[in-house]
Amino acid sequence: MSDRSFDSIYSDYSRLVFWAAYRVVPNRETAEDITQIAFERVLSNLGRLAGLDDGQLKSWLYRVSTNIALDHLRRAKHETPVDAPISEDIEDSALPLDEEVERRRKAAKVRSAIDKLDETSRKVILLHYYAGMTVREISACTGISEGTVKSRLMKARKRLAVMLGEEAADEKKRKKK
Repeated sequence: MSDRSFDSIYSDYSRLVFWAAYRVVPNRETAEDITQIAFERVLSNLGRLAGLDDGQLKSWLYRVSTNIALDHLRRAKHETPVDAPISEDIEDSALPLDEEVERRRKAAKVRSAIDKLDETSRKVILLHYYAGMTVREISACTGISEGTVKSRLMKARKRLAVMLGEEAADEKKRKKK
């Protein structure tokens, strides 16, 4: 990457950074803001990034954009009112409105369950499923061995299944009453 300019990095990786952010915070405007912040960090670290090969740069960009997005979620979790609208993107959906609302409701339940995980479990789940990173990329990004990443993913999936299963059982009980 030694001779690459900021413009070429932006051209080659802006979509990757956007989609990594969008998977964590599924809102276009927020993902665009996160992309801008990530590339501000690229600009301020351009000299340091010059020695990275393409794989290392990609990993660095994933890590930076995902961390910015996770920070945003942490802040938003404390700021979002309970009666906030589901999303301004619903009308853009290809699904009928009732199906889209149900999909968003289920996604909110999954996010709520993910929020209840411990920090390390939450991070590997978000990196894997929302940022689309492989076990190897998560390992490179976090400095955790691939085996540990796999183990944490498995434990987090089991914990989520239990939490979501309990919630589904509670919902069935409420409907019977």
